Amino acid sequence: LKAATEDVRKGIDRVTENPCEKAAAKQDKMLTNLTSSVQSGKWAAGLKRVSLEDWKHKARDIGVNRIAAGIDGSKEKVVAFAEKLLPHIDRQKSKIAAMPDVTLDDNINRMTSFIRGMAEFKRE
Repeated sequence: LKAATEDVRKGIDRVTENPCEKAAAKQDKMLTNLTSSVQSGKWAAGLKRVSLEDWKHKARDIGVNRIAAGIDGSKEKVVAFAEKLLPHIDRQKSKIAAMPDVTLDDNINRMTSFIRGMAEFKRE
């Protein structure tokens, strides 16, 4: 593939249907196959083929080097998400700031309220 990057680019340009929409239309197939893979042990066996040392090597020596490019490439998406998420967080913080905070139970209630409020956040 290293020598075929231009062919890959051309192939991408030839795509005429959104592959994400096509994948979303097949969610039943994905769930069936994933469930089958988990139940048969195939999923776990695949994970167990990766040793701790191999995982560390790939994460440290390959993955870390790709973080900056990934962040740069996702900046607009992250900013758009943050513009929706941060006001929601602020609303939850305002809500719990008005709640009692004296006892352990008060703090548990504040925490529960915040978590439930965050669970209500839905991306568009």
